[in-house]
Amino acid sequence: MKKLLALVALAFLAAPAAAQDAPKVPTVNIAGNWDFSFTSPQGAATWRIKFEQSGDTLRGSANTDFGALDVTNGWITGNELSFTLNLNFNGQSISVNFAGTVKGDTAQGNIDVPGAGIPAFPFTAVKATGASASLTSLLVADRPRLVAR
Repeated sequence: MKKLLALVALAFLAAPAAAQDAPKVPTVNIAGNWDFSFTSPQGAATWRIKFEQSGDTLRGSANTDFGALDVTNGWITGNELSFTLNLNFNGQSISVNFAGTVKGDTAQGNIDVPGAGIPAFPFTAVKATGASASLTSLLVADRPRLVAR
């Protein structure tokens, strides 16, 4: 009986701590097209990313100078977003991790490319007006590459 009472007491004590760690729900909806601009160590670029949002989960696709890439591991909690684009560079799979904060129709944060030997660098993003806006005006054929050769 003492063990049962101790377990019940422990459950009541643990409940407030667990409530503090409850996940935040998204406070923003970022579904749609966004233009992410950044300057990597190799130069400036702008990539169009189309997000689909279901609750706190983000999916979508990105038009980049590496071709079309899928958004993976995407989430939005409160106004914080995070997602990964996986690209193939000379036969090597490279993860490009985005993490930042959304405020209205803008976002900012950092891009990390683990294992590439480059420090994280900032991005800014703006929600694109007009879903059918062409990306070709944003990308240049000889755009600098994200990863050093």
